[in-house]
Amino acid sequence: MWAGAVLAGALSTLLAVSGVPAEQKEKRGESPHGRKSSDGCIVCHTQAPSEVAGQRPAAGLKFGGDIIALCYSCHDGYRHMHPVKIAIAPEMKRPEDLPLDRNGKITCITCHDVMEKAGVHRKRKVTGRNLCLNCHVESDILAQVNWYPTRLKKGESGRLEIKAVEFRIPASKTHLGESVLLYYYARDVDTGAITFGTNILYDDGTHGDRVARDSIYTLIEEAPAAGAKHRLVYTAWVIDIGGRKSNTVTLAVEYQ
Repeated sequence: MWAGAVLAGALSTLLAVSGVPAEQKEKRGESPHGRKSSDGCIVCHTQAPSEVAGQRPAAGLKFGGDIIALCYSCHDGYRHMHPVKIAIAPEMKRPEDLPLDRNGKITCITCHDVMEKAGVHRKRKVTGRNLCLNCHVESDILAQVNWYPTRLKKGESGRLEIKAVEFRIPASKTHLGESVLLYYYARDVDTGAITFGTNILYDDGTHGDRVARDSIYTLIEEAPAAGAKHRLVYTAWVIDIGGRKSNTVTLAVEYQ
């Protein structure tokens, strides 16, 4: 188990952003993304901005500039394929046209262009492996958290599932074997203390794994039966039998 029975992870369902409260939502008519009139501007901006020297203004956004809350005020039911509101690993090379927010985290507009007159669209016209490799250029192995309860009560068990596949062979996903090593460090949110550790994830139908050889590697996590409430953020990598490391995944866990 991770540092005192914990886990790691991050890239999907992980850190799913909650919807915007009902009182903050307004019924929308025509999509504002077409930029047909200044009326569309005030859906997102506090006032209709003016473009200077061909530059797109970013100031005066509603929700205090919180892009996630702003997008969710209309798109609260949207299921994005990549988690948002997470920071990328320091060593990851990010293309300049895929911006992060002021806290260095991924938002909706990292990948989507909301000011394109033809409507919202992905900035990169690629799919599958090529889309992932826009950022994960040094990873043959791509890892993504599938599901995990981010809050565990004392003594409660939960299942961490990380989907990890090799993309080295074009148009094919190669199974990494019956188990992989999970290397992680956990940061205590309240004290800032850092703990390093390793764990084994299984894809052989044992140790809580549901289906063998489906590329979903599983670990059962059990919260401590006693002790004070604490919050941890795990940053982890999957390592295969050959010692190759995956992209970084992260997971925030709270033990009540």
